[in-house]
Amino acid sequence: MTETEAVARHYEGPQLAERILEAAAAAGIADISPVALAPADEFHTGGLAATRELASMAGLEPGAKVLDIGSGLGGPARVLVSEFGCEVTGIDITPEFVRSARILTERCGLASKATFEEGDALAMPFPDASFDWAWTQHVVMNIRDRLTLYREAYRVLKPGGRLVFFDILKGSGAALDYPVPWADSAGISFVCTPAETKAFLKEAGFVERIWNDATEKYLAGISSQAAAQGASPLSLRVVMGEDMPEKMMRVRNAVADGRLVYARGVFQKA
Repeated sequence: MTETEAVARHYEGPQLAERILEAAAAAGIADISPVALAPADEFHTGGLAATRELASMAGLEPGAKVLDIGSGLGGPARVLVSEFGCEVTGIDITPEFVRSARILTERCGLASKATFEEGDALAMPFPDASFDWAWTQHVVMNIRDRLTLYREAYRVLKPGGRLVFFDILKGSGAALDYPVPWADSAGISFVCTPAETKAFLKEAGFVERIWNDATEKYLAGISSQAAAQGASPLSLRVVMGEDMPEKMMRVRNAVADGRLVYARGVFQKA
């Protein structure tokens, strides 16, 4: 099994869209919208608020063509469409994520502005200079070949286009405790340091515009986000399993003791 196949298998689950919609009904949610679905489809620290903050920090504007790399169930893409007026194309290696993203986006009435394709971020099926923005949140931890990822992002961006990200990066270098949300073992976990990340981005051709250490900002909220997983039938537990709160707390502990850090950035294609 290749690393790509192992990553896809880690996230694969049966009938995710249907299970999310059933959980929404059990939670008393009748109006299906990006905000309503956010507890189950925003796969990153900070959830919906972090997506909004990243888009605002980057300065995304209406009409921007955005490529969401590692789009998952499409939660952030739907927010970028509904709240920021963007046109979003998502790409993900997990077939069930792509299928479910399409179903949930249709239910939200946003299918004309947010589309999703199955594909590998290291060999994306898009022409050169296709997008104004490339977007990624908590995806790079599953990608060993970071330089190829950034070169592909650079290739598909228009001249002057920008890559915006919110990532988990390596801190002290001490070993992590598994499982965590993105990996059950070290075999598919590839965190890089901030210095390594900046070096890969520079080698790919990007110019730094914003670099924000977001560790302190998001550390305080991880515990409450983990605790919230049990407050409603609609949560990340529907997608990632009943042990999701424990996985999130392992991340919290690793951030607290410096093994992991959070960073947000905007880098521009020269």
